[in-house]
Amino acid sequence: MKFLFGLLVFAFLGWLAVRLVIRRLRVMRGDVVPEQKGPHTVTIVCIALIAIYALLIVYRLSTEGFAALH
Repeated sequence: MKFLFGLLVFAFLGWLAVRLVIRRLRVMRGDVVPEQKGPHTVTIVCIALIAIYALLIVYRLSTEGFAALH
């Protein structure tokens, strides 16, 4: 589960980095970059998944103590 979560976080950060690079390349070429009006759906879903995983970790730590980490 830790590996999958790490992979998810790594993929999300990579996706954000690619979006940033594409945006900067468009600005350098002189293209019109539309203004972002709010968070995209995928961002909200990723934040929700991270929050759920964090709550699961807190719950396991509160019920089983630090032995749950092994």
